[in-house]
Amino acid sequence: MHFAKQVLSAAVMLAWLVGAAHAGPAGCELSKVAPARVATKEPRLYFIAGAGERTPACPSAASACRLRAYVTPGDEVLVDLTDAAYVCGFFKSQGGTETRGWLPRASLELVTPAPAPARQWDGNWQRDREARIVIKSQGDEVEVSGSAMWGSYDPERVRRGGVHVGELSGTGRPRGQTLAIGYDPDRSSFRPAQDQAPEDCAAKLELYGRYLVVEDNRGCGGLNVSFTGTYVRVKSFKPK
Repeated sequence: MHFAKQVLSAAVMLAWLVGAAHAGPAGCELSKVAPARVATKEPRLYFIAGAGERTPACPSAASACRLRAYVTPGDEVLVDLTDAAYVCGFFKSQGGTETRGWLPRASLELVTPAPAPARQWDGNWQRDREARIVIKSQGDEVEVSGSAMWGSYDPERVRRGGVHVGELSGTGRPRGQTLAIGYDPDRSSFRPAQDQAPEDCAAKLELYGRYLVVEDNRGCGGLNVSFTGTYVRVKSFKPK
């Protein structure tokens, strides 16, 4: 298997993994990321623990290294591009559970994405209870509308009306796997300088199979509100 193409930025990928339901093992970081598919004859491919005080020989095929979480043949994952026998992998279930851990590279095959036409972006996309995006295509363009919150998991904040909200909206024409909302990629970057506040909401959306990867410019709502993260397509949204 050859891992060589479709590399995503490390900074973006690390942002996607913030708040994952299953924290990744030590040393499992995604520096150069690509989509891949599970290609094993076994019914389950278990995530593997990293090296630690209790697992000094991991990652390896030893039973002591096996974690409870697993993926199955055909599942799509995001992986770190290295030449090691075990690569750091990320998987998000249809229910929203995120898992990060080591996977044997020999059991994965790289997925080379083809350009995604507008219709492939259609659907209801959900990151979690606090962020959702609806995409509708018309011809070669798509319309994006999203809502996000921060603080809704805190009952006390909800009680006193302290939940912050935000919105994402706009239209654009996909380029390959990328869709720019709120900015012109030919003229500017959507991210402001670190010492400057964004003037308007802008976001970069990337479509990789079943994953919609979003990074915003921190200007799409109230304090701490963000659309940044990894989304999966759902038939209907979970209640807020």
